[in-house]
Amino acid sequence: MLYVGQFKMDRTRDLEFWAVLWQGRQVPADLRLIGAYNLLSDLRIIVFEAESIAALRWLDRLNFAGHFECQPALDQTDGYRAAIGRDIAGFEHFLRERHTPEAIIERESSFRARAIDTPNIWAALLLGEQQRGVLQVEDGGARRDP
Repeated sequence: MLYVGQFKMDRTRDLEFWAVLWQGRQVPADLRLIGAYNLLSDLRIIVFEAESIAALRWLDRLNFAGHFECQPALDQTDGYRAAIGRDIAGFEHFLRERHTPEAIIERESSFRARAIDTPNIWAALLLGEQQRGVLQVEDGGARRDP
């Protein structure tokens, strides 16, 4: 499972952070670091994969030097890449890889193609509102977000 962690600490406690991170010999074998990013603030982002509770507990040690929270993350990079590249076919491929029904792929592709053609941000926002209404009618009012 992919996780994104946010670690916040007072930067004057860097030495405590590094001591806690390096402490001990064994790190769970399923803990695999994907990336670690120090932002220009007191926040660090840690992206990792883990399968066991032991791996999550091992990273919990960071709470001794600051405040660490992590959440499971769903990799949506291909969908974002399709949006930024205005690649409807790539978006459809992204949905098919997730076994999305063809009717939904058609509806979502059509919506995105119409969004591309909106003349400005305000028209895009209006299109989004209208699509939300369509989805709510389709779902009998149960859906809150497309």
